[in-house]
Amino acid sequence: MKVFTSTNAKKKKKNKRKKKNRDFLIKYWSLLEPYPYPELMVSREELNEFYKQSSSLNKVQFTGKLRKEEDGYVYLDIKNDIVDGLFGLLGKEEGAKKPPYFGRGGIGAHISVISSEEGEELADTEIKEIGMDIEFSLKDAFSTNPDGWEEMERVWFVNVAAPELTKIRKRYGLPATYDGKNHRFHITFGVKEAE
Repeated sequence: MKVFTSTNAKKKKKNKRKKKNRDFLIKYWSLLEPYPYPELMVSREELNEFYKQSSSLNKVQFTGKLRKEEDGYVYLDIKNDIVDGLFGLLGKEEGAKKPPYFGRGGIGAHISVISSEEGEELADTEIKEIGMDIEFSLKDAFSTNPDGWEEMERVWFVNVAAPELTKIRKRYGLPATYDGKNHRFHITFGVKEAE
C-alpha cells in the first residue's frame, strides 16, 4: 500500500508527471486543510515509512462536530474530504472501497465516541457536549482483519488523538476507550469485503 508522507522523506528522482501530481496534491490539500498539512502529504512512500514520518502529522489540528443518533450512538462528524484523501492513498489496492456508511443515508466520515449499547445506558442522561466542535489530529495508519466485523476481510484505519473525546467519555462514567476495549479513536477510510 502506498501512502503520503512528509516531504522530508527520502526523495525519488523527479520527472514532469510526478512534479505535476505533487503540485496538484499540494493545491488539493491546501484547499481542505491549513498549513502544514498540504506540505506533509505530497510524496509517496511505503506504509512503514509513513509510520516513521506520521509523528509530524499530529501537529495539524482538525475539527469535527459531536453528534448523536436516535439509538444513542455518539460520534464526531468530520469532513468527508479527509476520508476521500486517505482513501486515495490505497491506490490500486484490489477490492478496496470506502466504508459502507458513505453515500445515501449514511453518516459519512466520523470518529466513534459512544457505542449504541453505551448510549442505551445513558438514555436518561443529557450529553451536553452534543453540537460542540472538538479538535483532533491524525496519528498512525494501519490495516487489520477486523474482529467482530465478519462482512469485511480487511479494514484500513488512521488513529487519531482526541483528548477531549476521552474526557467526555469519562465525564459520563464510561471507560476512556470506546466500548471499554483497547479500541483507540480512529477514522476508518477503507474496507475490503470478505468473499
